[in-house]
Amino acid sequence: MTTTFSDSLAALRKEAGFPTAYRFFHDNGGEHVLGASYRKYLLWEQGKALPPAESLARLIPALRLLPGSAPLGALITAWLKTLAGEKFYDEVLKPFITAKESTPGLSPLHKAMSRALDDKKYPLSIEQATAILASCEHYKAFLFMINDRGDWSEAAFADTLGIPKPAAARVLKDFTRLGLLKKSKAGALKCQLNDYIVEFPRAEVMPAGYGDRMETYQRELLESGKSSWQRLGFMRADAKDFANFFPVMSLNMTTASTYAITEKTVHSAMFAVEGRVVKLRDF
Repeated sequence: MTTTFSDSLAALRKEAGFPTAYRFFHDNGGEHVLGASYRKYLLWEQGKALPPAESLARLIPALRLLPGSAPLGALITAWLKTLAGEKFYDEVLKPFITAKESTPGLSPLHKAMSRALDDKKYPLSIEQATAILASCEHYKAFLFMINDRGDWSEAAFADTLGIPKPAAARVLKDFTRLGLLKKSKAGALKCQLNDYIVEFPRAEVMPAGYGDRMETYQRELLESGKSSWQRLGFMRADAKDFANFFPVMSLNMTTASTYAITEKTVHSAMFAVEGRVVKLRDF
């Protein structure tokens, strides 16, 4: 028999792009990262046990939940209801808790787009993510590779990315080993992720330093390109209220992928789409 929490956990795991409990557990680093055995995790999903607060804190980034987001609020609420009982939660705890269980500002169009894009998510395992971030050449090769349906080889990587052939050979070997590239019946190596929106693990579950690596590589790539469009605005807002805008902005960023193509055209190019909010100072 499942519980409010186990139902919420399983649903959020699927929304994050993990079709099975097994893949979620192992792709997120297993016991080393989640702090529990696979058997214990299954008990949580089956409603036979409730994770302690420390384990819940480890599950949150593994589920790709953003701080202050409605899905996170729903998970915490489900955990408290299961822990204390729904009657006690509703009558005693709820008046003192301001957990956000829905996202203000999402239009019906945004909600429909969000549901449509959920099926296209491909969450990278920690092993895959660390290999992609092994070097700037690896990261650059990955970005170009997932945006092209063509055949990849040592020469193709070297020519397309402008990197030395030994570096291209290392990339080819690492990506093939991890299933990012797969040999077709004709013997050509092809990317397996062209039809998906690829998502990296949250920095909290990655080994130390890998988040900084990604930022460095991204900055180098942005500085090497030419700006095609930019809009910048300054405003004063309540930080707590303004956080409701972040999920909307995040979905808009993801929606840009609907323009993505994987075949070369006369005007095709590689673009970087960036969205960020910078807090300048308290005011």
